[in-house]
Amino acid sequence: MTRILVLGGGPAGYVAAGRAAQLGAEVTLVEAREIGGTCLNRGCIPTKAMVAGAERLHEARTAADYGVVTGAVGIDFPAFMARKDAVTTQLRDGVAHLLKARKVKVVAGRAALAGPGRLVLTTDATAGSGSTAAGGSSEDGDATLPSGTVLEGDAVILASGSEPVRMGMFDWSDPRVMTSDELLVIDHVLESLLIVGGGVIGCEFASLFDRLGVHVTVVEMLEQLLPGEDKRTGRALQQAFKKAGIDVFVKTAVEAAEGSAAGVTLRLAGGRELTAAGVLVAVGRRPLSAGLGYEEAGVVLDAHGFVVTDETQRTAVDGVFAAGDVAGPPMLAHWAYHQGAIAAENAVTGSRIACDRSMVPNCVFSSPEVASCGLTEDRAAEQGVEVEVSAVRFNGNSKAVVGGDADGFVRVVCEPGGGRVLGASLVGPHVTELVHELALAVHAGLTLADVAATIHAHPTLSEAVGEAALGGVGRGMHSL
Repeated sequence: MTRILVLGGGPAGYVAAGRAAQLGAEVTLVEAREIGGTCLNRGCIPTKAMVAGAERLHEARTAADYGVVTGAVGIDFPAFMARKDAVTTQLRDGVAHLLKARKVKVVAGRAALAGPGRLVLTTDATAGSGSTAAGGSSEDGDATLPSGTVLEGDAVILASGSEPVRMGMFDWSDPRVMTSDELLVIDHVLESLLIVGGGVIGCEFASLFDRLGVHVTVVEMLEQLLPGEDKRTGRALQQAFKKAGIDVFVKTAVEAAEGSAAGVTLRLAGGRELTAAGVLVAVGRRPLSAGLGYEEAGVVLDAHGFVVTDETQRTAVDGVFAAGDVAGPPMLAHWAYHQGAIAAENAVTGSRIACDRSMVPNCVFSSPEVASCGLTEDRAAEQGVEVEVSAVRFNGNSKAVVGGDADGFVRVVCEPGGGRVLGASLVGPHVTELVHELALAVHAGLTLADVAATIHAHPTLSEAVGEAALGGVGRGMHSL
């Protein structure tokens, strides 16, 4: 039986472990913290649980617009955060159950790569079928493994993840200076929040805390919010933030930060100073690769510390694979899932299945939501690719108007003459769900006419995708 070792229990690691077990391998997974990694415990899930609560608050506060009479509306913040924790626990326990059901041995402790097919524990650890680093235990009982124990297998999958970047100009001993990790465990609603970084994390927290009644300011060094998206998308989100009362500074660097009794003050390029009760530093994440024996074992790291792999997730060391954040951007949980599954397949079977980086949907759970996939307009222009764009705004979509959320657009990029769909950019209600129809179209090589020929139910938000395609082939009925 093939033996697979997995270092890290986040999205890449637990999916790799589960897939390897499905293929008949004997799998051992080592995790230093909680099963589920950053995404489940300090990222995707807790933030979206908070977003869901903030949406309910917003709906209650705007109920009168729909003729619904309510009493005084407020927020019980401890209950708000308790629900976030309960959701996280439920889903983490679910992952632990899946690993146990697939007979994955989970070792709760720290380990380092000790060469091909070898991990060495660097702390005392507990191990059992279904044990978790969050403190759960197996019905069969856990075993104690001392530091220095060597785990051996036929292949190793590195999935050690990433952590927030902590800029040196900030005083990290000041609890008012936070990364997303700390902001997710605050015990009260801040009066004001400065967010350094207008990327995905910064924009999601900006929308979330704005809806909680916090005065939010976003400072982004580059020329737009969401620098990885099209300029049109960044402008649309900035306009929506302005309408909501969120202050935005783009093309603006932070030069200094200082704490005082009044709060934390940022000095911006140009001399302006901003003070708030708290600061979120959301300027990116860096790989957790240092001190884990990677380079000593022959694994190549790039200048930023990411593990270098080929398209099959193999590293420079035979039998050693890497997946997820530690293997480089895009640092997205769904991409990590995909990489983890591919790495496991190749590790167990010896195959050379490649990961396709060209079709990774990107979703931002801001207000409004933002999503994209494939080749967008700006990327096409940068690459010199000739394309056509078919677009529609949500203000002509019946479901969006009925729901009171009709700002935004769907823009579909295709080959000239209504040819193959190449990508899309979307801003508006529930576009993080709508993007997948277009991602599937790109993946399957469908043309704009193929999408246009698909009947979209009425009234639905999905009609916006259909109408954009219909417009692109000269058949639009609800848009000009």
